[in-house]
Amino acid sequence: MSTSIRRLNGSTGRAAVSAGEGTLSYHVGAGEKGAVVLVGFLRRPYALREAVAMTVDEAWDHIEDWLRANAPATHAELPPPAGADKIRAAQGAVGCAFPPELTASLARHDGSGGFVLPPLHRLHGTRLIVAEYRAYRRADQERSPEEPTWWDARWIPLADDGCGNSLFLSQTPGPSFGRIGDHAKDGGGSFPEDGTPTSLGAFLESTARGLQDGLWGAYESYVDEDGFLEWREPDADLVVAWDMREMNRRYGFG
Repeated sequence: MSTSIRRLNGSTGRAAVSAGEGTLSYHVGAGEKGAVVLVGFLRRPYALREAVAMTVDEAWDHIEDWLRANAPATHAELPPPAGADKIRAAQGAVGCAFPPELTASLARHDGSGGFVLPPLHRLHGTRLIVAEYRAYRRADQERSPEEPTWWDARWIPLADDGCGNSLFLSQTPGPSFGRIGDHAKDGGGSFPEDGTPTSLGAFLESTARGLQDGLWGAYESYVDEDGFLEWREPDADLVVAWDMREMNRRYGFG
């Protein structure tokens, strides 16, 4: 890791780290006995990481290994696989074939249980996919014909944030086919371009890499004393000593 900071007492900016690895946002000031203190966190752009796509099973392998080693309580809450009959029954109830990535994920875990994918979504299992699909269809059919479509029959419920908002997988022919969409409880579905993973496979892969790196976008993984994982926004008011040896050890530089 290399950096150059020339001004103290409230200077802010970005410090370069090893070539291609990312940037470190910082706020520095004079600490005790002239020591430099640092406020900030390492950001590693996904585009600069190793560009090797994982399969759904490979992503789950990485996720499970990390949880087993670092958040055992959350690992214990992962659901068992959904059997082939259960997946077929869910597809029949929805009236739409599931994308291969969703089938592969359900065959690994029937939802995500207590495991929250960043920043706050839990994957649906087969039962909840069907229940949510039916609820969304009823709600859409009860709207007046003049209102815009609130739910498309070819959207498959994928996950929820616990606050009434959810993610879905589109099976609508055209540009949105296979994409993850964002469904707001008050506004219906959309396909934001704000960094939301474009597919379930990409979502699982970015989660695996986020666990490995300790960061997913603006969120960092945190494990409490009981072994449960959650995702938090870094505390901008936290002041830590800038210990280069510890930084190198933690982030694998040098």
